[in-house]
Amino acid sequence: MTRVPPVKVVRAATAVRTALQTLTRRMVPPEIGLLELASGFMGTHVVYAVAKLGIADVLADGPLSADEIAAETGSNADATHRLLRAGAMFGIFTERSGKRYGLTALGKGLRSGTPGSLRPVVLMLGDPQYQGPWGRLAHSVETGGPAVEVAPGKQVWDYLDADPEFAATFNEAMTCLTDLDWPAVAAAYDFTPYSTIADLGGGHGQLLALVLGAAPKSKGVLQEREVLVGAAEAHLRDAGLLDRCRIDSGSFFDTAPSDADLYLMRRVLHDFDDEQAVAILSNVRRHMPRGSTLLLLDSVVPPGSTPHFAKALDLDMMLFVGGRERTERQFGTLLDRAGFRLTRIVPTVSSVSLIEAVPGR
Repeated sequence: MTRVPPVKVVRAATAVRTALQTLTRRMVPPEIGLLELASGFMGTHVVYAVAKLGIADVLADGPLSADEIAAETGSNADATHRLLRAGAMFGIFTERSGKRYGLTALGKGLRSGTPGSLRPVVLMLGDPQYQGPWGRLAHSVETGGPAVEVAPGKQVWDYLDADPEFAATFNEAMTCLTDLDWPAVAAAYDFTPYSTIADLGGGHGQLLALVLGAAPKSKGVLQEREVLVGAAEAHLRDAGLLDRCRIDSGSFFDTAPSDADLYLMRRVLHDFDDEQAVAILSNVRRHMPRGSTLLLLDSVVPPGSTPHFAKALDLDMMLFVGGRERTERQFGTLLDRAGFRLTRIVPTVSSVSLIEAVPGR
């Protein structure tokens, strides 16, 4: 298990980093700072191109020249050199003698199939299917609705199902982000007291697999849409956990397992507006047995101007699904409306907090 620093230490380090960033911005003329902010998209697309071409994998064994890299990736040598030079400016590569390029610690995170790799996430963030709605942010702010256009009566999940290639990219990214959050979650919460743990909307089952690894005497239930059941079954089988799991197909708007003592939902409610979130929670509440616990793994928006990833992710939810990130008070209101009592919120060193509740009436 990765050693996780205490939350107070991480918050102190974040405060120092934020202060340094603020000082840096104040040291340049406002127009220069604004230009740098507006051109931030360039870094996104440089990192995406590097990931898409597999350049980090080519450099896994050491520095190479642009010509050598281009020969491996099938790209244009001059254009590859220009991409590498820009990547070095952004800290992905180091330029060595003889115009050879090597990976930095950041660049190593773009290798595929390695511990800590963020390549699946980068491939999602830079994909034109993902970037397009962000270009319509002003429209969403004007209308208050999502920027992703789907047919009447359809949801964004139907949009994903209709595009298998992007859906695969999206699901791989979600699995990667689950892995990224897990050490912080495992350090903050003990799953061993629970005999049956249900993960609602658990995708391919990565979170449930991690939880069952931390709670070896527990059994698991994964509930997902029918279209994802096959992939989840294969993932849990490969993890050697299928004999401890049951996979239920269905919507968390309509049904939920009735035999668990811990119900998990990781970044589910932020996909929905308040009325839909209350409907989901109310449905889960109806199916939960007496004495069971609900655990939401979600970002909690801090007050004021405190920096937090949730404040940007909130716009992402608005753009793609019409959902939102929520404050502590907003979570408390949702849970109360659905018949739950908020018992505690456990912060972690990642952007996710653990929001624990029990049936209240």
